[in-house]
Amino acid sequence: MIPRASLLATALAGAVLIVVAAASPATAASPASAASEIDASPAPTTNINGYRNVGYYGGWQASGDAKATLKKLFVDQSTGENITHLNYSFGNIAGSQEAIDAARADGGQGLDGVEPYTCFISDVVAPAAGETEAAGSAQDDFVRAYSAKDAVLGVADAKEQKLAGNFNQLRELKKLYPDLKVSISLGGWSWSKSFSKAVATPESRAALASSCIDLYIKGNLPEIDGRGGNGSAAGIFDGFDIDWEWPGAPDWAQEVGNSVDPENDAANMLAFVKELRTQLDKLSGKTGRDYELSAFLPASPTVITAGGWNVPELFQYLDYGNLQGYDLWGTWSATTGHQANIYGDPAQNWGLGLDTIVASYKDAGVDPAQLNLGVPAYGQGWKDAAAEPWTPATGIGQQSYDQLKARNLEIHHDYAANGHYNATWGYDAAADEFWSFDDTFSVAEKTKWAIRQGLGGVDFWELSQDLDGDLSAASAAVMRKADGGPVAGDALTSCARTPNATATAWNAQTKYDTGDQVYLRGHVYQALWYAKGRAQEPGASNVGPWSTLTACGVDPSTVQAWAADRVYERGDQVTYKGVTYTAQWWTRNQKPGHQWGPWQR
Repeated sequence: MIPRASLLATALAGAVLIVVAAASPATAASPASAASEIDASPAPTTNINGYRNVGYYGGWQASGDAKATLKKLFVDQSTGENITHLNYSFGNIAGSQEAIDAARADGGQGLDGVEPYTCFISDVVAPAAGETEAAGSAQDDFVRAYSAKDAVLGVADAKEQKLAGNFNQLRELKKLYPDLKVSISLGGWSWSKSFSKAVATPESRAALASSCIDLYIKGNLPEIDGRGGNGSAAGIFDGFDIDWEWPGAPDWAQEVGNSVDPENDAANMLAFVKELRTQLDKLSGKTGRDYELSAFLPASPTVITAGGWNVPELFQYLDYGNLQGYDLWGTWSATTGHQANIYGDPAQNWGLGLDTIVASYKDAGVDPAQLNLGVPAYGQGWKDAAAEPWTPATGIGQQSYDQLKARNLEIHHDYAANGHYNATWGYDAAADEFWSFDDTFSVAEKTKWAIRQGLGGVDFWELSQDLDGDLSAASAAVMRKADGGPVAGDALTSCARTPNATATAWNAQTKYDTGDQVYLRGHVYQALWYAKGRAQEPGASNVGPWSTLTACGVDPSTVQAWAADRVYERGDQVTYKGVTYTAQWWTRNQKPGHQWGPWQR
């Protein structure tokens, strides 16, 4: 599958800007709908000092050339300390019965029992762009076996286990970062073909929402090559990100073959998001878990209006939205320019900038706290170019931030007429190449700008293009230094930064000696003697080699809840069922509260 950003840019080409000129950001139409009985307040969520730091992750990247596994991003680097939300991309929606039957007849797996226009996962590879009605990514999602070297916790996938692939790696990742919110992103540029038909009626909307919840939240996967089955992926996903590109929009904004209903898509999308929110809330009443609902939001005023993306009622059902803050200009044009400038310049690109995009939503009545500012982790490039934006050149495509930072580029930071930072670009004099991209300086400046606008955070497309996590670290650093933000909930816990502890992520392949510290499942553990291997996983035994030292982020000297596996010395204090106890002698795996035991109230 091809990344969303590059294909969206190709579809928009120059046409989007021609149409934009006829529309004002503040005049987005609102589809008629009844007043909602759903609470409009977003649920409390993980945040950094009151801000979201969201990262999209393309599941195909783990098996791509860069082999950008979750381990590379979150274990080998410090991305996990800076990302609050991870949007796994993408999930598909099935097309017609005819398309499903044809793919099954050709040997496609995962399609048995799949109803048209519902969520599904198959192992079918789309034969061409627009022929995606039965396409899936089962091998990457949950079938492909990971080696111990590539696995988040250093545990190789066994042949007999029901869940492997990226889904199992997400499950393992949440053991290291229990408060990380993980959503499945539905659609994307390549897989939005069936959205319109899937939400066309109340019955189809209810069936789609139910199927998505069954597949991703309840984890009832299809059985493919011995993997999957009912409940096999339960507990991994915390919600959904709606990435329908683009409801009701003109042909130039669509992938080839997309079904589009310009008259009804906006109202139907709103109704679907409401239906999905209702079903998630109903499930929450049974499970006690909060489920999040977000969306990827377009930049073009024409596309915004066509889909009703800035209608305030939509945000009664969404917890937040991720603004597209990139591909405002790109290599489809024979002129260099800024792909992600903050301030629109009336003399260039029809005045499009992050300021006009944000205004399209704020001016329509959307609470800015429910918006995140999109940031690209890649650049748009031109050859035969001068060292100056808005000059003739030939587009040559995109490169990741990692590729660009490894080059010998002369970096320029442009400032607007108001004196504020506007955009960043780089020039390769030897190759006569111009690159529009974001670096750590620009990300920091954009994060500051987003905070001044009252936004709830930023989001990145896409994490694998910044393997060292430089960009998400830059935005997180600004968030931590800012005044508290508008997002309610629990602060992102960094186990690695636990006071007076020196813990690293636990890995089954690492040899640990007495005194070594690791973190797992929200706690820091200390080795009592030599330990190695999955059989000696911290927390697995109350009499094993690991003793709970502290909850992540909490100084070990703090009085904490009693832990069965911890070794306590005389004088140590714990809390148990609301009562504080003091150890009278050495003890382990002996509950407080017994009259003749080692604990005294």
